[in-house]
Amino acid sequence: MKKYIQHITIAIITLIFTGCTESDDEFFASKIVTSNELIEVNVTGNELNVSCYVPRLLPQDTNPFDIYLTSTSRKMFFNYTLEKKNTNGAWEYITPTSVTTIEGENQIGDYISGITVLDALDTTYEYESAITLAAGQYRVLIDPEIITLNSQNAVMVTVKTSTFGIPSNALEFTVN
Repeated sequence: MKKYIQHITIAIITLIFTGCTESDDEFFASKIVTSNELIEVNVTGNELNVSCYVPRLLPQDTNPFDIYLTSTSRKMFFNYTLEKKNTNGAWEYITPTSVTTIEGENQIGDYISGITVLDALDTTYEYESAITLAAGQYRVLIDPEIITLNSQNAVMVTVKTSTFGIPSNALEFTVN
């Protein structure tokens, strides 16, 4: 009988602990919302312009969603890459060297993190950069998710979006 009780105790403890998971959602609060065409890409001459203006109050079905109130974050980011076609016709990642930041911030490495910053009036997260390019064939690939930065002790917000005028979130172009 004593062994029977020990086996039942072990089985109950096992069931209790196997019900526990390490899913991120259990430890980190997160919210995903959708708002189309928040990122825009334009090419004029030898300049690639990437911009992103996210309203703090995102229109949703019933009530506006307040990004800042939910996340307490004054910054959000999205990533994009820039590629150039080499002489063999293959695409190669490039790191731009001539970048003018108009609004927000850039973190440049193997990819570019466009960092939107909440404006002084606390109404819009703003980002805009102009990249001057040499002659060649290029491709810009946009990751269509804008994510809050430093949402410590608050909810991390992810805004799923699309790129204005570029349904596939990728644009190929030539600079002469």
